[in-house]
Amino acid sequence: MTPAGCSVYEDRPTACRYYPVALLSLRRQDEYTDTSSYALVEESHCLGHQEPRSITVADYRKEQGLEGYDDLARDWRQLILKKKSSGPSIGKPSKRSLELFFMVCYDIDRFSRFVASEGFSDIYDLPAEELKTVLCDDVELMQFGFRFLRQVLFGEETIPLRREAAQQRRLRHLERQQRLATEAAARRAMEQDEMYEEPNE
Repeated sequence: MTPAGCSVYEDRPTACRYYPVALLSLRRQDEYTDTSSYALVEESHCLGHQEPRSITVADYRKEQGLEGYDDLARDWRQLILKKKSSGPSIGKPSKRSLELFFMVCYDIDRFSRFVASEGFSDIYDLPAEELKTVLCDDVELMQFGFRFLRQVLFGEETIPLRREAAQQRRLRHLERQQRLATEAAARRAMEQDEMYEEPNE
């Protein structure tokens, strides 16, 4: 903020463009698409409410340039709504799934390096031309990230896998988990033994 107001107004994010209108997205458990409705947020610090002007939500959205923003954010909203509408049926995301979620949604540069890595190409069978497009265009990368998260979080195969490499990776992961569990059990047993040892006289 500056004395003259918002210094990034031309590049303001969706939430700022909507305010004081609230976008409400709802996706019922038995539905595949969301429905949108709108509410007016009335707060005393918003001086726009004092303007002697009426405008429809549709015209306000157009005036604020929101149609393109909403189109690009639709896949992200679908992810959130799917998680909420699925409830406990999909289980709690693993720590790794959450790390991937935050990387895709909030660290696009790191996600770009991840997609460009050999490890990614070993697992995912992405055509070279598509990979090039994804890595050269931030919007394409973001949309690809939402596809990737549908696969990570919900098991939807939106990106073809190299089956053998994926299976080997899964086996290595299971072996590592088993090794860690065994080591943890051994540590607990050692600690228990130490607790019950007779003190030296």
